[in-house]
Amino acid sequence: MFGGISQGEQAQGSGRSLARIAILSDLPRKELALLSTECEWREMTREEIVLSSSAGDVLEGVVFVVAGTVRLARPNGLTGQVDYLDVAAGGQFGEMAVFGIPDPDLTVVARQDGLLAILPQTRFEELLTREESVSRALLFQYAHRLRSGRDAEPDVGASSDGDLSGEQRVYGELISLAEPRAGDEDKPGGLFVARLPRHRELASRLSTTEEVVARAIAGLVRDGVAVREYPGLFIRDEQILRHLYEDKSHR
Repeated sequence: MFGGISQGEQAQGSGRSLARIAILSDLPRKELALLSTECEWREMTREEIVLSSSAGDVLEGVVFVVAGTVRLARPNGLTGQVDYLDVAAGGQFGEMAVFGIPDPDLTVVARQDGLLAILPQTRFEELLTREESVSRALLFQYAHRLRSGRDAEPDVGASSDGDLSGEQRVYGELISLAEPRAGDEDKPGGLFVARLPRHRELASRLSTTEEVVARAIAGLVRDGVAVREYPGLFIRDEQILRHLYEDKSHR
């Protein structure tokens, strides 16, 4: 497949899960568990070159970003520049090859420590054919991306090297940092960031400003999506947070 993962570690018995992958979110647990065993699993470290087509790496499956964030870099033949796209936890890349659109000049760099799951292309093709929820989610994702490209307006929080606004990169980072928390009488269950990084650190990590970070987190608290539990952040509504992250109308 690509550099360093020819002998991928299997998920069976390891507790690794595809449950938070957006396009797979409507699949039954049993199906997700089966898919997990069919994936190759790859841990990545920040700044690692995960894939480099120029170095001979070949992508032969769909890659799900289970944890962390990766940056995709592709040369743009029309402009002569390089286009960048950040894919955070819950996203995927490589699926366009299923539709006959290969990505021969792709470079993938880990922006954070994280975890990838690689599903063989033939298995993903079968999944699209059999599971309407997956194909529908993928089409919905592409429709939003097309609408974004047509209707997008300048945004002070937008990145010049990707299609995510600064606020959305904050949402994606929170999803990546959060861990499930079991509920009890004193604290409800949900997602919890045990130690929220300083605004300056997040801004530097996400290539945005401290003001954008502060606005994004304050908005989540104001709208009841999250609650500050110093030094951490409790995410009360994961579904809304993921919707904010994935909504292309905010990009």
